[in-house]
Amino acid sequence: MTQPNEILIGLGGGDRVSIRVTGERNEWRGAEIEVHCDGWNGRMRWNFMNGELRRFAQEIDALRRKLSGTAELNPLEPNLRLALTGDGKGHVRVDGTARIHFDTGTRLDFSFEIDQTFLADIAQALSDADRELYS
Repeated sequence: MTQPNEILIGLGGGDRVSIRVTGERNEWRGAEIEVHCDGWNGRMRWNFMNGELRRFAQEIDALRRKLSGTAELNPLEPNLRLALTGDGKGHVRVDGTARIHFDTGTRLDFSFEIDQTFLADIAQALSDADRELYS
């Protein structure tokens, strides 16, 4: 079950990326990010610039309509990068990289699949999380 301002990509009990928006400061949104994939778990706190999550939502919505192509999250501060790629048959591959520090080279690269039926909820959650704090 998702929490308020939480974006869940994947399954709550399985492979997933969870982004929980925690607040807003100036042009940035704080977020707690968790990645669970193939037995690996990672957690970090980071920031997204206002509008970055909403742009990703728009790309995911386009992917939902076409079922092929790629929606990418490439934020200004690229500590979390995500690419959702549709195969045109309803399968969506999630590829990503998470890292806290660029200078150490330590990172978590991950990949898993979700069903296309998840895309509408993901896009809505991203859009809501980016919009809610503007109010």
